[in-house]
Amino acid sequence: MQIEIKGKEVVFNIEYSKRKKMSLDVTPEGYVTVKAPPKTDEAEIIEFVKSNSKEILSVLEKLENRRYITREKSYVSEETFLYLGYARSLSQLLDQIPDSDEKSQEMVKKFYLSKTGEIVKKRVKHFEGIIGVKAKSVSIVDSPSTWGTCNSLRELTFNYRLSMASESVIDYVVIHELCHMHHLNHDRSFWRKVGSYDPSYREHQEYLARFGPFMSI
Repeated sequence: MQIEIKGKEVVFNIEYSKRKKMSLDVTPEGYVTVKAPPKTDEAEIIEFVKSNSKEILSVLEKLENRRYITREKSYVSEETFLYLGYARSLSQLLDQIPDSDEKSQEMVKKFYLSKTGEIVKKRVKHFEGIIGVKAKSVSIVDSPSTWGTCNSLRELTFNYRLSMASESVIDYVVIHELCHMHHLNHDRSFWRKVGSYDPSYREHQEYLARFGPFMSI
């Protein structure tokens, strides 16, 4: 459902379940869900959402900066890049900005390679114990089409741009690949496994689909 609040379009989902009162769930990625008792009137739900507009608009405001992140980079100090889901200027990523775009791009790539490797390896180790699997190796790669892979030898690869995503999305990709050690395909059993460790995995998939094109250097 979609409504307008103070000039901003707010899209939200409605989940009906056995409960006495309505509740609101707003994720850091801007996904809004209203949990309501069965047969709750639509007008009542809309009024409930409007009554919680302050919380919703606060999250949407934090997301606004992502609209100004472009795919093509100029490598001036004010240029913006995504890091852990937030906009960061080039000067925030690099201590010193090289005197050429080519060197700047090389330095930015090294930054993401290093940060993604550091973050992903920690999260792999964390979730290995939870899921009950053990990776043979973890590599950070430059992939044009995948965020992560897992082969039959339990060798994992992760896209160096993954540290541009929010931490919850990074965890989703790690969980996804570790679950492939139980199911190499994407059948129902696989998705049930993923969902048992990341109930919000669909939202995280949508995040990658929405912001993936802007995760560039």
